Amino acid sequence: MKNKFYLILVTLIFTLSGCEEKSNSTETAIKNDTSLESKQEKNTIIKTSETRKTPIIEYNYEFKNLKNQVSTLNIKNDIYDFKNIKQPIVIITVMSTWCPPCRGQIPHLSKLQQKFKDNLFVMATLVHDDIEEEQLNKFIIAQKMLFYVSVTRDENLKFINMLTPKLSLSKDFPMPLTIVFVKGTYFTHYEGMIPEEMIESDIKQLLQKINN
Repeated sequence: MKNKFYLILVTLIFTLSGCEEKSNSTETAIKNDTSLESKQEKNTIIKTSETRKTPIIEYNYEFKNLKNQVSTLNIKNDIYDFKNIKQPIVIITVMSTWCPPCRGQIPHLSKLQQKFKDNLFVMATLVHDDIEEEQLNKFIIAQKMLFYVSVTRDENLKFINMLTPKLSLSKDFPMPLTIVFVKGTYFTHYEGMIPEEMIESDIKQLLQKINN
């Protein structure tokens, strides 16, 4: 009788032990599967973040004056590459021939262009102006405009419409609008007519930085 009791007891112990081992094995497998899923999810997140790169924003503009001299500007991620200009400082003035402050600033820009011709390139971009080429030529001579005047009005307007939001300006900004670039980067801008001495002071400041 005792022998039968011991036999039943031993059988029960082995049965329970087997169930526990099977349960542990199942639990380990579940943990391993969960760990694998976590790794796969992490790798997916890393790959997704790697593919979401900031897009490169690029613009191209081709300006032309009355002599058909072309000046090309490429802009990529806020780097302004004036292809045909060798001077390190570029001043672009947005103007119209009918605008009195614009006309008032012309002699000052001409003077600065002559004074700093080795390091400065001044460009006027005509916008909102329907003056005929013949009349414009007479205007340039009469006003003694000694700097480049872009007459590609559509291209000029596209350029300004791209630039004004970057300068936090509305579309009805005051003219002349004068923007200063140095070695392909934006430096400052002036709204309306400003003293020649202020622009010259900024030019000298930039030249000092360039030469040091």
